[in-house]
Amino acid sequence: MAVNRFGTNFPRIFAAAILQELSFAVLIHFPGYLSDLGATEGLIGVLYSTSALVSLLFRPWLGRILDLTHRRTVLLVTGFLNVMVVLLLGTTSVWGPWLWVLFLAQRTFQVALFTTMITYGADSIPIKRRTQGLAIFGLSGLIPIAFAGYLGDVVIEAAGFTGVFWFASVASAASWLIVWTLPVLPVRGRQPRRGFWQAFAQKNLLPLWFASFLFFLGVESLFTFTRTYVDKRQVGTVGLFFAVYGASAAITRILGGSRYDLMPHRRVLVVGVSFFGAGLIVMGVAQSVPVLVVASFVMGSAHGTAFPLLSSEVVNRARIAERGSAMAIFTSIFDIALLIGAPIVGFLIDGFDYVVGFSVAGIALIVGSLIYGSWDRRLSEAHSTFVEEEVLE
Repeated sequence: MAVNRFGTNFPRIFAAAILQELSFAVLIHFPGYLSDLGATEGLIGVLYSTSALVSLLFRPWLGRILDLTHRRTVLLVTGFLNVMVVLLLGTTSVWGPWLWVLFLAQRTFQVALFTTMITYGADSIPIKRRTQGLAIFGLSGLIPIAFAGYLGDVVIEAAGFTGVFWFASVASAASWLIVWTLPVLPVRGRQPRRGFWQAFAQKNLLPLWFASFLFFLGVESLFTFTRTYVDKRQVGTVGLFFAVYGASAAITRILGGSRYDLMPHRRVLVVGVSFFGAGLIVMGVAQSVPVLVVASFVMGSAHGTAFPLLSSEVVNRARIAERGSAMAIFTSIFDIALLIGAPIVGFLIDGFDYVVGFSVAGIALIVGSLIYGSWDRRLSEAHSTFVEEEVLE
């Protein structure tokens, strides 16, 4: 499938995104660096929780910036700052305020880059192929996840954690250079911009925020606890689990093709989120590698389906003048799910076991998806969804 069918700019923004995501993904080894500096797991957890909170507080500002400034400008500024901050992180030698400032800055730039790239990608894709295009664009995040762990291990063995920081900065710099070749896409709509919170409160977007929270709750529960699950259950490996997960998500998106833009999004979202919940339940009771692989495959396929449908619906329903705010809200739900959902699931695992923790999360996804479907259907019946015609200046 030729990616240029999604617009002349799509191949370049896809290449820039995959390099930037590779820079982010390889930093999954950063907790090991912090541990070498003497930080305990509790302190590391506090640092990451603080970064999630800072990211949430930054989102309204980011939404406003994206609505009022060219996406390319945001990518160039935050991309350059990200390269500098990653290099500076590699010079730290003690756990202290300077390291905190650099890490929180890097996570903020990461949020800005991720949100802006997916927004630019949505701007570039023709409306008739938007869902399929966003599905393919999402591979720019899945592919680095599949390889970053192994690449990081190789780099650390060869050059230590210093090599990881250099690798991440070089990948980010390469992405920045590609962004320089992209044109400015001034996109305007027929309706004026209202503001971040008005976009958040838009009636036909509220069910999507709810469905997104459910989906991200499942994803964050999975990504947070799979490492300890594998260690304690002694079933399979993290590498096997995420290899199957990433492959099934990627294959689902590729095979979906143009069908994404033809299928009934609401119904498929209900099924996709429910299947992710079912996969969590199966994972909770898994006692053998084949059962774990089945759970991984089911959740990966659900991920491959749900994320592009959610992102496409957000883009379609938001006012064009508020698309930046809408995407900032959408990506912020990752952090909300991490702040709220992950601790609850963690306490359930600590108090009971993985069966209870994953099963409660899975049941919440299944029941919640049915609530979303009913809520969204009632809204669509009461008010026809207005989709603006896009105007490129």
